[in-house]
Amino acid sequence: MCTLNVRIDDKVMARVKPHFTGDHAMQLWIEEVLKRAMEDYAEERESQLADVYERLSHLSSLKKGWDGRGALPVSQSVIGNVRKVMSISDKEDWEGWMISPDVNATLCLFAPNTKASISLGSREFSYFARKDGERLGESHVVFTPEVFLSVMRKLWLGE
Repeated sequence: MCTLNVRIDDKVMARVKPHFTGDHAMQLWIEEVLKRAMEDYAEERESQLADVYERLSHLSSLKKGWDGRGALPVSQSVIGNVRKVMSISDKEDWEGWMISPDVNATLCLFAPNTKASISLGSREFSYFARKDGERLGESHVVFTPEVFLSVMRKLWLGE
């Protein structure tokens, strides 16, 4: 949960307050203003990440056997995990990452600049990279959007 501090100009307050009969009505008005602001923010974020949303839409429409050999469709919980990460990330976090389905209902994210990859499942993920010839990675990392995003950023930078 995030905290949003809002300052309403005194002139605006002076004009608006007489229209409300009590603090509860004012609270409802403020909640409505904040709700609209959050909806606008969500629309802005979605337009910034339109390419990723479009890719997810395509991946979520894949049917069993999409590879011609019986591959499973991408799990909706995996798609949901990506959406959770998108909700806390910026457009720049996704630029350059290649997102592809894997045969076991998971997704693979590949960073061509560092040759790093992440395999995302419904409850956990694994990642792999090479740095200075050394193999780095971890398997069965419990998924949280924050941890996943942190790993994405580090792998993109080659850290």
